[in-house]
Amino acid sequence: MPAISNQNRYIKLAFVLTLGMALMAIPLLAQPGSTTPPNLKLAFVGDQGVGNNAKAVLELIKDEGAEAIVHQGDLDYENDPAAWESLVNDVLGEDYPVFISAGNHDEWEWRGDKGYGKLLEQRLQRSNIPWDGDIGIQSSLTYKGIFIVMIAPAVLDSGHADYLAQQLAANKAVWSIANWHKNMAKMQVGGKTDETGWQVYEEARKGGAIIATGHEHSYSRTHLLSSMSEQIVASTSDTLRISEGKSFAFVSGLGGRSIRDQQRSGDWWASVYTSDQNAEYGALFGVFNRDGNERLAEFYFKNIQGEVIDRFWVVSEVTDVTAGSGEASTVPLHFELLQNYPNPFNPETTIHYYLERPAMIQLVISNLLGQPVRMLIDALVGAGPGSVRWDGKNDKGNFLPGGVYFYTMKNGVEEQTRRMILLK
Repeated sequence: MPAISNQNRYIKLAFVLTLGMALMAIPLLAQPGSTTPPNLKLAFVGDQGVGNNAKAVLELIKDEGAEAIVHQGDLDYENDPAAWESLVNDVLGEDYPVFISAGNHDEWEWRGDKGYGKLLEQRLQRSNIPWDGDIGIQSSLTYKGIFIVMIAPAVLDSGHADYLAQQLAANKAVWSIANWHKNMAKMQVGGKTDETGWQVYEEARKGGAIIATGHEHSYSRTHLLSSMSEQIVASTSDTLRISEGKSFAFVSGLGGRSIRDQQRSGDWWASVYTSDQNAEYGALFGVFNRDGNERLAEFYFKNIQGEVIDRFWVVSEVTDVTAGSGEASTVPLHFELLQNYPNPFNPETTIHYYLERPAMIQLVISNLLGQPVRMLIDALVGAGPGSVRWDGKNDKGNFLPGGVYFYTMKNGVEEQTRRMILLK
């Protein structure tokens, strides 16, 4: 009996050592320095008001599980900061993070002891979120790894383009958001005129920042652009690969105040949602570090009726100097098998991949001996991000024992393999 007991100890010790070595060999889900948790969801909204429609949008944001709002300005339209604060508190709570750029309907009551700016400062303090600069006018902060610059071009103060350029150069995070209220005429589909100047757009594009604006009471999104001022389209794919020099802009102005019609169009627009398309109020949602891939984000615009109007993917190829790597995207142009998430796992996990173009692929799971145990994909797969779940079963539908497994993707030319651990 003692011999059997010792043998069991040796077997268990060997398994623990194997498991530990495998864990050390698995690539990290996020690069060093990243603090963005998987599936961090932010809501983007502007042109709000304090009526029932505005309340419905906030309730939508709550129901969707967004952890914070990036607000494109124009809050209550009544120069009544306390009324706006009360609405947000009633629906989302006093400590709910909101990051705001001052809009033209906010400027008269932005500063002062009871102004919007002071309320925003107090809200960030309650949430323990530090910021730098003049809040909502020329300010920046990092929220769970997402770098957000809030400026107010053509609303309050000047020098916004220079401030934006300096901030993006100093903090080259994987994900940066350049947030402001007003826009240029060709960067919205309504009747607004040129107001901000092109320099803020171009500095944001050069820095690889997503450009979030409001002002026009509608929703619109550009394709990936390599020039904002000339509207040069770099790609029409619904997978937008942003980098230093290529980005996109959107207007999210259906926060509850009113809905306007479409007066402009152009081949640089990927999505337009106005009264001409029977628009309803709603918000744009961004899900960052999608299922553990820190450079992948999913965006969708959802209205208060529950309809998803626009859905697209964003891949960040911005160089992450904050991580100390000096390297660009871990998602290459042609073929990439991404790390599964969660890992280790029990009982299920999701395997992610990215294809630049449609391809016939096989995705196979093998055991430590290299023996295939499950064929997850054997089909023609379309371009862009994709994923498949594995339930820990083999091809016969039987649960497999815990341990180290490998998954391999082949497309006839390339082959990539990663490892994962099934816990029992």
